[in-house]
Amino acid sequence: MKLFVVRGKILTSRLEVLDLKLFFCILVLGISYSPVCISSGVSGVELANNRVYNLAEDLGLNRVTSDAEESSLKIKVIESIFSIETGTESLRKLYLFDNKRFDELLTFAESNKQIKALRDKIRQYEQLSNYQWPQLEASVFSLGQRATDIAKLRWVLVKLDDLEFKDISAYREAIFDPSITRSLKRFQKRHGLIQSGELNKETITLLNTEPAFIVSKLQLSLKDKLSKVNYQNSSYIEVNIPEFKLRIKGDESSTLEFPVIVGSIKNKTPLLHTYVSKITINPTWTPPRSIVYNELLAELKKSPKSLENQKFVLVKKGNTNEVKSLKGMDASRLKQELKVYQLVQSPGFRNALGKYRFTIPNSELIFMHDTPDKQAFKKRNRAISHGCIRLSQPELLAKYLIDRENSIESIRFLSARKGVNTVDIKLRNPIPIIITNHNVWVDKDNVLQVRPSVYNREVTE
Repeated sequence: MKLFVVRGKILTSRLEVLDLKLFFCILVLGISYSPVCISSGVSGVELANNRVYNLAEDLGLNRVTSDAEESSLKIKVIESIFSIETGTESLRKLYLFDNKRFDELLTFAESNKQIKALRDKIRQYEQLSNYQWPQLEASVFSLGQRATDIAKLRWVLVKLDDLEFKDISAYREAIFDPSITRSLKRFQKRHGLIQSGELNKETITLLNTEPAFIVSKLQLSLKDKLSKVNYQNSSYIEVNIPEFKLRIKGDESSTLEFPVIVGSIKNKTPLLHTYVSKITINPTWTPPRSIVYNELLAELKKSPKSLENQKFVLVKKGNTNEVKSLKGMDASRLKQELKVYQLVQSPGFRNALGKYRFTIPNSELIFMHDTPDKQAFKKRNRAISHGCIRLSQPELLAKYLIDRENSIESIRFLSARKGVNTVDIKLRNPIPIIITNHNVWVDKDNVLQVRPSVYNREVTE
């Protein structure tokens, strides 16, 4: 392996990280592929070892220099995190005028594992942004084939941490071998693609993504997580829409996570930060007017007994004790009855909400619930609900929440599970829940994950 000393730094040949602050790359004899480096100048992080400067850099604030006044920079940091557009004006003012609170925010930004992982990835990809990023073309390579684009591909996979760097000859760098196939599968896995190990169009598009674009997405995630610092001081639930997953965060003793279904493009699940206040076992379901008139009445016209078979009944508005059967009732008659009654689905295995419903107070009338359709969780794109969040393993979440309660709630829960009647358990210890839209994030194994944007919106909406 050839070694070169430049400005007191040791550079290795070929694929190992170069000194990114140089104005030009060093061309090393025998390198089959070496991209052009672009100087990024000297950053504020290097000029000042200051907590505010460092956070400002990671947030992507412009013109961060040692000449900037710390008080002025503090304001920019707060404005960036608690922007008026996100509806956090009161928090913005709180952090502006409470120095102790701002210091706590800095400490959180430096000590929280998730935040630290995000900031580390931001810095890593900012370094990669200094390269003129190679653009690959979709190709079909066979094992043992040699081509210039294979050397480019190998370089990209090493830089993205999908392929381990090895000091091999320039000749071997350009050969398609099993290690590239394995690393392509790893790349595809963390991008939510089918793990074929092939250079298809979808994979190439993502490999060609400029690191600066990933930096901007990571910075949005960083701002979003910092803006919800009050929700993350203890354990909380996070539902990430592009990931289609729910997980418990901030509780080292819990590894609970499972797939979810979210709202469709027409019925988007809103971004929320609220809390779980109640568990309902054996819930009833009162479908909203839109579902009744757009779906259920049409279903009844096609199949006269469909709603009756699904255990729907009519409950009088303002008097839940007055219940009427749908037996023999057609769509026209039902429309008339709906002027006085509302359609309600009784508890049971056919119920659209399944065995459990979780109340999360919000103005959008969204909640989390079980579902009898478990096959839907096998779909890659699970943005198919009317806006609510369907849970693949609601019993695990219910047990986690009940374990946080006292013995009385535990006994009621166990009894309700065995029965068929509707039982509401109000949580004495509500848990925060954040429904977010991070399509770029760092997982628990410190691996960068990237997913398509489900609704084509940013987390700051």
